Amino acid sequence: MDGDWVRVGRAVETAREGLGLTQKGLGELADGAGRTVIQTIERGHKFKKVTKTLRNVELALGWKRGSVENILAGGDALPSDELAERNSIGRSAQGAYAGLPLRVANTLAEGVTLDTTILPLTDYAAMVVVVKGKPTATPEQLRLALLAWEGERGYLRRSQSQPDGAPSTQSAPQEA
Repeated sequence: MDGDWVRVGRAVETAREGLGLTQKGLGELADGAGRTVIQTIERGHKFKKVTKTLRNVELALGWKRGSVENILAGGDALPSDELAERNSIGRSAQGAYAGLPLRVANTLAEGVTLDTTILPLTDYAAMVVVVKGKPTATPEQLRLALLAWEGERGYLRRSQSQPDGAPSTQSAPQEA
């Protein structure tokens, strides 16, 4: 893909530093991209196309989709509508998912919710499990995912025991 990839790299580095993120931190927010991937982008590596990782970097930096192409063409990164809203009224760009890591908030925001459960851990803590289907999944793939979840949910329920193997005094998982 033609364009100034060095300029993209500089824009990513500047935005990352402006957010106080390390390369590793940005990689984690960008759906688990490694530090070396972020280094490669920041060094201006020329990509054949805008990859999913580059899209995740856009999102993690609070840029609107298409910002990479805009920078390649000589423009600037486009702030996401959510980022503009956060900056204008002081709310989190993650809305209902404020306080969650960006990769978790993004996953919760996309696709279809297949199931949820709450597993009490102690009197003062609980584990919340949300099973999400990918937006591109077929009905059959979603059915298979639900079957896989049923097995995992059973495992989680059985594993609710004290470290010494005694049964937990906590109540059964709550369906949300």
